[in-house]
Amino acid sequence: MEDNKFFKLVWRFNGLLISVTGILAIGVLLFAMYQIFKDITRERNTQNIVNFEESGKAKESWRLGHVTSLTSHRTLMIPLNSDQSFNRGYFSKSSNSTRNYLFINTETNLNKWLFNHTNFLIESTTQLRIGDYSSKEPVIAILYSLVKLDSNSDNRLTPSDLTTVSISKPNGSGYKEILTDVEHVIGNTLLSETELFIIYQLNGKSLSSIINLTNFEIVNTKELPKVGL
Repeated sequence: MEDNKFFKLVWRFNGLLISVTGILAIGVLLFAMYQIFKDITRERNTQNIVNFEESGKAKESWRLGHVTSLTSHRTLMIPLNSDQSFNRGYFSKSSNSTRNYLFINTETNLNKWLFNHTNFLIESTTQLRIGDYSSKEPVIAILYSLVKLDSNSDNRLTPSDLTTVSISKPNGSGYKEILTDVEHVIGNTLLSETELFIIYQLNGKSLSSIINLTNFEIVNTKELPKVGL
């Protein structure tokens, strides 16, 4: 009799243990399914992408971005940013990008856009000045890396497309394209107030060029040596 009572207690304990384990397993499974569902349905945000394929389905909004003071506060530079939003039913996504720049003269209150359209993706800008980024020296020129065409035919403008390198004066005037169909801009450094040194990849080659900042002309270009040569 004592043995039967003992085995009954063991069976009850095992049954209770199995039930608790099953409940915990179901709880873990439900939590995992919730996390997967939340991940699938969450809003996806991307940067530096302009979509063409779904432009008819997208809601595009525009806003001015952070104000940057140039030339001792006489000129303000403000990006025009676009936000393309897509709703796919079970999830939504948005894409943010810079499409233009507004320049404002604070002394005369005159203003001008860098472009008279919003067709390009402006990947990055660099304010060229003597010294490091914290320098208070005046800006000599502004260097732009932008994407004009969908070179890889994926119906989007992204940094994966070929890049156009261009330059302008600090107030946005004198805009000029200096390099086109660039695969990758490696870097640049200001040699003096009149010369910019830039390294980039073009047509499968690594090149370096010196740019005259007075007339925005390339004065010298050389191919970098390949490894082992």
